[in-house]
Parts: sequence; structure tokens; C-alpha cells
Amino acid sequence: MLIKLKLHAIVADQIGDLHEVQVPAGTTVTGLLATLRIERDRAGFVLVNGRRTTYDTELHGEDTVFIVPFLGGG
Repeated sequence: MLIKLKLHAIVADQIGDLHEVQVPAGTTVTGLLATLRIERDRAGFVLVNGRRTTYDTELHGEDTVFIVPFLGGG
């Protein structure tokens, strides 16, 4: 199934500026992160269709996922 991606600039710099990705049916947010080679503890939070969600949320075709990394400052 096709998942649309919106990536924070830091994530896009790490994995490329992807706009969509094919994943198997039943893929969860954790599975998507693994497919994209993003460590779960580096993904600060994830929005699916504009709503913050848990890592075990199952994705559906045409979902839009926004991945925001943990950010630090000082």
C-alpha cells in the first residue's frame, strides 16, 4: 500500500526527501520507521493524517505520515 510522507527537514536530510513509500498491508508506524531505517527512539513523535498517534497504530493506504525527530537546543 502507498503511504504519503511529510518529513521534518532533519529526517529528510538523513533518509532523503521521500514523498511516498510502498509498504505491506498491516504495517504499523513502527514498521514504517523500520522500513525507512529510522530508529524508533529518534522519532520524537509521528502524526498520521494530522493526528498524533502511537507507534503501534496500523497504517492504511493513502495515509499521510509526518515524522518529527527529537530536537535539542541549548
